Amino acid sequence: MRKKMFIAAGLALFGLTAVWQFALVPRLTERIPAGWQWGTNYIGYQTYLDPKTGKVPEKDVPTTYSQTINIVANSRQPGSVELDDRYLIHDIASGKVTYEYNYVAAVDPRTGAHLKPEYRGDYFLFPRNVERKTYQLRFSYLKGIPVAFQREEEVTGLATYLFTYRGRGEYTESYAGTAEYPGVQVKPGQEIKCADDQFVFKAWVEPVTGEIIKIEENCLASDYIYEIATGKQLEAVDRWSGETAGNDVVNRVETVSRERTRLVWQTRYIPSGLFVAGWLCFGLVLLPKKAIRK
Repeated sequence: MRKKMFIAAGLALFGLTAVWQFALVPRLTERIPAGWQWGTNYIGYQTYLDPKTGKVPEKDVPTTYSQTINIVANSRQPGSVELDDRYLIHDIASGKVTYEYNYVAAVDPRTGAHLKPEYRGDYFLFPRNVERKTYQLRFSYLKGIPVAFQREEEVTGLATYLFTYRGRGEYTESYAGTAEYPGVQVKPGQEIKCADDQFVFKAWVEPVTGEIIKIEENCLASDYIYEIATGKQLEAVDRWSGETAGNDVVNRVETVSRERTRLVWQTRYIPSGLFVAGWLCFGLVLLPKKAIRK
């Protein structure tokens, strides 16, 4: 009788392991679950063209950067969700908005990948269980840039993967302007990009969660307006640089560490524990009856 009970319990535990692994885990580990949001603040500078000299001043203007991504209300559908990405830069001295860009995209909530056919293969967010490879990243002003894995690095005690890109940075639409930011106007046939293809983007990513812990981005060579047909440099726009630092990095590490622990338990420890418990039940069946009574 006891053997039958152990066999039944073992089979039940194996069944529960399968249900957990194949039915519950995909839901529990969605890249963009209900209520998800992301935000970061960093410090840097943004120095615009001086119209009197026609050049970008050598002395930089200190600024604060902020970026937030939220789920658009009532946008979630099976296999799809819309994310609203808002990017702001403020002049520290005056508090004035010196740059603003808002971007909304339809994304696969399971993977963080774009859903528009023309953006297939591009990621809005890094996925869960990030690999050591190159990802096409398209969020905010980034237009599907290839960010390549460089190495593992610890950020405030948390292991991360460093992904980097250096090269062409064209982001004309991001300078279009908003209600608070007048923007930089260009004529048809013109674009705004980083001079000499010296745009730099770096992201430190926690690999289990896919969450970005730290960002560094800049165009130290200055953004310019270019004539697309000829590649002629027409007029300077600004020089800028920003980097996540200070308490914001510490807060991100604490938040993501908790998320990582939750995911590890849900994807590794719990299903492994159920599976081992199932085998233990079958092991008890093989023990002599006297051993079981003891």
